Amino acid sequence: MDFDFDDMAYPDIFLISGEEFKGSRNTGKNQVDIPFTDEPQIELGDILIQKIGSRELSLKVVDLSISKNGTLNVGTTHPHLLTLSVENLSSDAHRTAKSMNTFNIGSVSGEQVQIGESNHMLVNISITELVEKVANSGDPQAKSMLKQLLENSTVASIVGAGASALLGLL
Repeated sequence: MDFDFDDMAYPDIFLISGEEFKGSRNTGKNQVDIPFTDEPQIELGDILIQKIGSRELSLKVVDLSISKNGTLNVGTTHPHLLTLSVENLSSDAHRTAKSMNTFNIGSVSGEQVQIGESNHMLVNISITELVEKVANSGDPQAKSMLKQLLENSTVASIVGAGASALLGLL
């Protein structure tokens, strides 16, 4: 059996506006490369067909680029290369749908609230409340670290005159 590199470089067949083109598809990158001499008539949103044996796959164009002299005439006699980013529309019906949960909540109140999946928790607490809770905690390390923070010139300039009053609570 003879190995013909030219046949392997662009082994796939694509239909664009009813015209057949040889090309190659990289499914991992969702990319189709088609060498050409006369530019194929295709735009964003157009559907092209990939023929695979007796099957046909519908591919939607989501991005495209043209490389003049991009093939370097390797594996083809055509000089230019059309690169398409595609979505496989034929596989959509076979994909597992992502489940979404719906929560109906009348009202929410509290200091710490988390609703939903894969989200972040937001905690709001006033500086005064933080200082009071640390002061009442009996934790000398926490008191020392908070005192050091409040004595910092940058923090003091942000908090303002209230910094000295807060230090008095510690």
